[in-house]
Amino acid sequence: MPFYFKPHSPEWFRALEAFDPSKATITRMVIETLGRLDVCSICGDDPAHDYQLVDKFMQKNAVATIRLCDDCLRIKRKVHKERFIPYRQINKSI
Repeated sequence: MPFYFKPHSPEWFRALEAFDPSKATITRMVIETLGRLDVCSICGDDPAHDYQLVDKFMQKNAVATIRLCDDCLRIKRKVHKERFIPYRQINKSI
């Protein structure tokens, strides 16, 4: 079952490090370089908003949340055909 942790939280990083260590490393580098948590997980732009991936065929233990700027959201939707909705924390994992 995928995880829906708040992006850039300690729980989110732990789950992402287990599922996709290279993405966790890249996001940590972005955050450390900028010295802020509220930036895009991919490029570090601000403003960025929290989203959750909508996909009924997600892998077990996938991290299904991310913080994205408008440009990265647009790229992920158009190029990768990924669907996102605004993130709402109901449970730490669903």
